[in-house]
Amino acid sequence: MKVNFDEKRAREVFQILENGWQRRNGIFNGIVLPQDRWDAPVDNREHANWLFYTALPMRGGIMSEEPFKWMWKLKQRFPELFEPAEIAGKWTLEKMKEAFIEVTAEILNGNGVGEMGAGALSWNMDEHIRSWHKNSVVLSRYWGSDIRNIFWGVTEFEEAFRRVDHYHVETGFKGMRRKIFSLLTIWLQERNLIPLFPTPIPIDFHALRILWGTEVLKLNGLAKPFNPASYQAEQLRGKTALRISEKFMDAIAKWSQKFIHKSGFSHMNINPAIWVLSRSMCSEHVQTSSKKDGSLYAKADLLKNVSAWPKKYKDPCSYCPVEKWCKWAIPAAPYYRWGMLVRAGKRVLYPVMKLPGLGEFFNSRRNKRR
Repeated sequence: MKVNFDEKRAREVFQILENGWQRRNGIFNGIVLPQDRWDAPVDNREHANWLFYTALPMRGGIMSEEPFKWMWKLKQRFPELFEPAEIAGKWTLEKMKEAFIEVTAEILNGNGVGEMGAGALSWNMDEHIRSWHKNSVVLSRYWGSDIRNIFWGVTEFEEAFRRVDHYHVETGFKGMRRKIFSLLTIWLQERNLIPLFPTPIPIDFHALRILWGTEVLKLNGLAKPFNPASYQAEQLRGKTALRISEKFMDAIAKWSQKFIHKSGFSHMNINPAIWVLSRSMCSEHVQTSSKKDGSLYAKADLLKNVSAWPKKYKDPCSYCPVEKWCKWAIPAAPYYRWGMLVRAGKRVLYPVMKLPGLGEFFNSRRNKRR
């Protein structure tokens, strides 16, 4: 798939993000990533395998903290579920499901909703159990029950991914395409569990929002006017939109690896900076929010009047380090509900000037989650 990029713009945006993340300046000050919030196993092999299993449910609109909390509790109760040979030899799908239900009920105190009362973890839970079991068998049979063995002798990401691409090899893992595998690779590199080598940004909604919103990503000829179905938001009719596909995501991932490497940036800085920026800042902008009364996405012309904005609006854009490059408001709901990447409109500036030196620093409700 042919996807175009403004690499001059990308260098400007990435330089700001890399500097900010390295120095923990501004919005990056005090950020603790989900993978760093829970006590990790001391043994390196055990730690690496724990990250492997924890990466598997990082799909859809799930909050990243939820799987970590759940996995941490699961490992306390059933440590053998993180030993590939144990699962391959002793655990059935039914027995695994009973363990998952028991731990989920304990975490949610019986108040969960959805399949099995698992709340946010309900999404494709049965499929997740099947993948967990099959991937454990593969890890035990082909990789010595140690996820680190996949990376032996690897010098760049695609070389490793070819070893686990289950579409083409029997040594691969279900439910682990480029996005999840690149996320796992970065987690392992962060803890010095595998060597550092060129790796793409995990291309999820947050990466797409920053890249498209700042016009680093060019979709001329690919994106079309949105024609909503009866169950979709009429307010988005005619907005620029694109249905997401794996080929599209792969094209961006491959570009990000090559561009970051040749430009002298580090994916270890760019990836978390982009993720935090979108999740903590862009998600708080009024144009990306769904309203409870059913009228999705405030219209840009109404926002010219300050009375149309929420009371005590924090104006996240005024704290954003790449605000001057950001042109578009891109909501999350169409992506997670319908698989559509949609520009809701030109990003509207909050019509109230923030006085320098006054007011508390912007802190997203998402950053307060523990």
